[in-house]
Amino acid sequence: MVSDCDIMLAADVSSDWDRMQRQAAKVLCDRPEHRMYMESWVDPRFLDNYRQTYGSDGWAEEAWVNYFKAMPNAVDFLRLTDALIESVHRFSNKPIVLVNFGAADTHFDPKRFPRLVLLQARDVSKLGISFNFNKFQAALLSKVKVGISLDSDMMMATPVADSLFSRSRAEITEAYPYPMLPVHFLDRDPANLKYYDGTGNYLVYNCDGCPRPTMRWGQAQPTWTFWALPFFGRWQASKFTGDHYQGVNTARIGEDEDLLNVALWTEGASKQWCMWQPGGVGFVSDNLYNQNPPGTNFNADRSRYLKGTPIAYYFGHAEKTPDKVQAALSFLEGMKGEPTPKAYYYDEKFYTDFTELAKANPEVPQLCIL
Repeated sequence: MVSDCDIMLAADVSSDWDRMQRQAAKVLCDRPEHRMYMESWVDPRFLDNYRQTYGSDGWAEEAWVNYFKAMPNAVDFLRLTDALIESVHRFSNKPIVLVNFGAADTHFDPKRFPRLVLLQARDVSKLGISFNFNKFQAALLSKVKVGISLDSDMMMATPVADSLFSRSRAEITEAYPYPMLPVHFLDRDPANLKYYDGTGNYLVYNCDGCPRPTMRWGQAQPTWTFWALPFFGRWQASKFTGDHYQGVNTARIGEDEDLLNVALWTEGASKQWCMWQPGGVGFVSDNLYNQNPPGTNFNADRSRYLKGTPIAYYFGHAEKTPDKVQAALSFLEGMKGEPTPKAYYYDEKFYTDFTELAKANPEVPQLCIL
């Protein structure tokens, strides 16, 4: 057993990470019917990898975290997950933790992927909520001090993405104990509805008890440190019970991304990552290595990102075709030895790093950071 309610609630709280996990777990463990969902354990085949990744205190310092479930015939999904793991092993020096919420057969090989740890846990959709709320569970159960949530339909494209760990550690602190999301391609601010005519990157979002947005809608790829674990715990507990929490009717919020955004607005969060996960994987050849702009005023809105959203080409996202992912990985393999492309883009120009981008565009750090 990696963790359960008894372990978390009895933890030595002399460390900040155990103290924060205990605080997060308490609200979920108070109800007997929810305690089973706070259990996680290592797949026996991955015990050696686990021992290499987790310290004597039972925590991993930094890791990518993926949550998944696939039935035996879900070949494409398993291939996508496999490609995600492969891309992380190619481009990152950090481990990746997969939390399996019910896949009947997992073919992942601990020898092929020596920095992969496979954990098992119980699927919270049995409570009548979306399967995607297991993303909150993965953050709570993986015991990662600094974590970044990835989906199976993502692909890592550059080692520069590892900088998200040090940046998360610097930004998500005791003074700012909230996860951070990368800006979404959609503007969902109800105040901007008057500007849109049914076209463009706008989809209004309203909910029962929704506060006024404190920043643009974010993609459900949270980065966190242990300081943010109580945030995940209190909002997940509210979702489990369908309560009104801080004025928000969580029973009416259907997906993890929706709850993450509404919860951050409710608590007055103000920090957002610039986009680091553009859609698809075609950008590696079309934009990144060709240094071809993705479009004028890319993902612009009418209240915050007037010139479009800055982009860091760290990951591709929402690519559902495994062959396209493999083609992109093959392309990147063929680019070995070539000059490293500029991976940051904003307002018709590519930049070497975010510092250079921000210096040339002083308005950007007021909107998003990297």
